[in-house]
Amino acid sequence: MVRAAVRPTSRWRAWWSARLVAGVLAGMLSLGVAAGADARAPGADDGLVYYLSPESVRLFDTASERDKSEFWPLSARFVSEVRQTFCGVASSVMVLNALGIPSPVDPEWYPNQYWTQSNIFTASALKVVPSVHKIEGRGLTLDQLATLLRVSGAKVEAVFASDTTLDAFRAVALDAMHKSDVFVVVNVLRGRLGQDGGGHISPLAAYNPEADRFLFMDVARYKYLPSWITARQLFDAMQPVDPFSGKSRGFLLVSK
Repeated sequence: MVRAAVRPTSRWRAWWSARLVAGVLAGMLSLGVAAGADARAPGADDGLVYYLSPESVRLFDTASERDKSEFWPLSARFVSEVRQTFCGVASSVMVLNALGIPSPVDPEWYPNQYWTQSNIFTASALKVVPSVHKIEGRGLTLDQLATLLRVSGAKVEAVFASDTTLDAFRAVALDAMHKSDVFVVVNVLRGRLGQDGGGHISPLAAYNPEADRFLFMDVARYKYLPSWITARQLFDAMQPVDPFSGKSRGFLLVSK
């Protein structure tokens, strides 16, 4: 005899929903970030507000839809760097996919077109950027990252922190983030953010004007969650000279 399906009660559905949400959050933390990173509370020594914290939720909720419009396309294509020096590569992949720029064929995803941290190294790209072996050793400078994005079909404007001001950076970044076809990728020195590590690159996804904080979509998810960083601290972290370029760090404006 076939037993009739039992319709779950509202109490059972509520219990199951709570367990599901808890499981998803646990999975995000175990896969995306080192244990100590998300344990940092708002107001910690580094002054950053990390993703999933109550203060982060408040900053996101109180930001206007316009100020967080780029969060959605970036979060839909959010990837973690496959190597610790691939932050520029991972950021490029996210932005290229968010812009809808056609990718080269990748056997793994054929017939779908999707940028990955492998197929971005086309024959054309490898003629103008360092070899994959060199990138694995020291990453990409701001100029090299701009070149990689251009040869992949994007339009790029590179701005060095030494050539601009905090107010100008804030205004330009916010103007770009209010457009659906322009993304901001930032190159910082982690030490200036109170974090462990050297140079790092990730895109900006949102802004909260009340707190004057940008949401830095950190692609090193195994180490740090995305974080809300004040414009002043973010700009200060772009000031140090990159020893491989001899220039200050800065940011890119990337469009289609």
